[in-house]
Amino acid sequence: MKAQMLEVEIKEVKEYLASLEKQLQELQENCDHHFQENTYYETCLKCNKVNSLYY
Repeated sequence: MKAQMLEVEIKEVKEYLASLEKQLQELQENCDHHFQENTYYETCLKCNKVNSLYY
């Protein structure tokens, strides 16, 4: 019984995490980015989106 309850809770948390990731993606897509550059990457000061400068 307890294992089933844990599985249900894990499923709920995964769904919540997926929802948060979708919200973050939408926020980053609609952000007016202000990047701060580093040697290898740049980070938006508003939404924390990271772009790699070198591959």
